[in-house]
Amino acid sequence: MGWITELYVIKLTMSKERYNKSLSLEDIKEYLEIRSYDKSYEDYVKLGLLYFTENLDVLAKELNVNEIVPMGLFIRGIYGGEKKKGEERYAGLILTEHSLDREIFKFRFHNTSTTLVVPVSYLDKYGIGVYKMIYVGEINPFKITRYLELILSRRGEEALKEFLRNALKLNERDISREDYEKIKMLISELQQPNTIATLDTGKYYVVYRRVRAFTASVFKPPDESFIIKDEVGYIKCSNESIAYYYVALLNYLAFKVIETKRSFNRTQYARPVLAIHISGLSWNNVGDEVRRRVISLSKELHRKAPNKDYPNQRVALKDLERYSEFKELVELLDSKVDRENLDKALDMVSGEGAEEE
Repeated sequence: MGWITELYVIKLTMSKERYNKSLSLEDIKEYLEIRSYDKSYEDYVKLGLLYFTENLDVLAKELNVNEIVPMGLFIRGIYGGEKKKGEERYAGLILTEHSLDREIFKFRFHNTSTTLVVPVSYLDKYGIGVYKMIYVGEINPFKITRYLELILSRRGEEALKEFLRNALKLNERDISREDYEKIKMLISELQQPNTIATLDTGKYYVVYRRVRAFTASVFKPPDESFIIKDEVGYIKCSNESIAYYYVALLNYLAFKVIETKRSFNRTQYARPVLAIHISGLSWNNVGDEVRRRVISLSKELHRKAPNKDYPNQRVALKDLERYSEFKELVELLDSKVDRENLDKALDMVSGEGAEEE
């Protein structure tokens, strides 16, 4: 006879004003609210085990897509870090301006006021290129608000650092002391991969936030300079119809997390894509008429979604309710999804209790 391990949810009801880390369990036990969780431990870990044992190549084949990538390129130093007590933020790799002519390359980093000037030959010598990056903070449901431009080296992190050291030497007479120190700090803090994978101009991409609310948008790169940062996951698709279909499903599932008053998992990686499979709504599991309507609604929502900043993605998702196309999309998918499958899909990407994204 097998053992069934029971799970419980414990909630602290003590006010934030009264609580501090020095309190012992004895001090707070009367403020603990304990209730039974609605799943056994075995059921609770089942979906997690499915996620970690799932072969993404097999999942991609099941979904009729080219590739599933849980995270983009690991890059650090984008905005110059967070301002800490007694310390200033350093320069960020993001370019606020840049220009190129036959002989010189001019550029200015985020959080600096000095424009650096280097010979064009330095770009080839150190493998330097200007890339356009899809960044997590610029993804909203059905919309990418903008792309960030930055410099990286095709020859890796050390080549980029050497380029910046020599740029400082060339400009040391004209650069302010403050900017000099900020760029020196950037050199010590920046990280980039040795290989820079740019997006294929012949493919369509479903890009989604892989942190908390996995809101998504479709993107087709117009040139070979586009990259995706590590806080973003993506699905590579062979045609626009599949891409517009799956972006609609991701935003639908993210909305259902909010509607059912759940909290998003902190890190998602490929979980939202697996949730599509678990929901039973993948490309081959619905009829042509449903697919065509979902694609049409998704395209219209990409046209209508506002290009604006939101305080968080819960607000962005709730904002979609003012569009008749989104209401129709939710009603259509609600009518096609099996409730038990939907609950399992949401279990993959969320937990109990609503919280801010």
